[in-house]
Amino acid sequence: MNKEIPIKDIPQTVLDDVIGLLKNYLVAVYTVVPEKQQPRPRPIGSGTFVEIEGAHYILTAAHVWRKAREAKNIGLVLTDHQSSFMVLRDGISAKEVWGGKIQEWGPDIALLELAPSDVVTINAHKSFLNLAQQKEALSECPPIIEKGLWAVTGMVGESTEVQANTETRTVTCHIHGEAFISAVQQTHEHNGYDYFDLGANFELPGVPSSFGGASGGGLWQINLSIAKSGTISWDRKRCFRGVAFWESKEPDGQGIIRCHGPKSIFEKAWDSWGLPSRT
Repeated sequence: MNKEIPIKDIPQTVLDDVIGLLKNYLVAVYTVVPEKQQPRPRPIGSGTFVEIEGAHYILTAAHVWRKAREAKNIGLVLTDHQSSFMVLRDGISAKEVWGGKIQEWGPDIALLELAPSDVVTINAHKSFLNLAQQKEALSECPPIIEKGLWAVTGMVGESTEVQANTETRTVTCHIHGEAFISAVQQTHEHNGYDYFDLGANFELPGVPSSFGGASGGGLWQINLSIAKSGTISWDRKRCFRGVAFWESKEPDGQGIIRCHGPKSIFEKAWDSWGLPSRT
């Protein structure tokens, strides 16, 4: 965009359009914890549905996968409504870049290949982002950090509602997906990986006390423009830039959501996984 546009000045209709479109690629991941009375869903994290040369994946944080793989069956939430289904852990083929523990520099990225039979179900509700095309587009148009608007798509862990029905011995889990809109506060490089820190003011109304659950969610660049008339618009381009994996919160209520940036995804992890260099 040509000039900085404060988030407070962006019309809600534009923000709703951003959130609605990006959520087409969002998936929330959960497992089911066995208990004496009845099983209980346990939200794990988030991910982005992506496609590379005809194969379909979930791109997420490695620590999300490592929690999910403890269960035989893994739940995927496809909409804000009760539209989820279970996939077999053994039906997922995983590639990782993992530093061994959850830490501020990671690395913490995983690419989970889905079984073709599961892709059919997912396609009825969601879209798969062509990640190879995103890689090519990035080389032609690098991200603009200054005066830019960014979003992390993920589920809100503390907004998840679990309701038990003792008569039917079933549990309903309402998992809320969202796009967190912010600006990049700072960027870093460490051991060849890049990092984008999105600012978060935990004191603002509507902001969760923690972004737990958003780990593994996608980082997106939002390109806005403002006309001479003052009208603010979004070009509706899907500009995928990274994966959220870590957060910090200061005593004054300020904090960050840290994401692996495009270099981490499209160079370090891409090369490590032996993915195709061109579309």
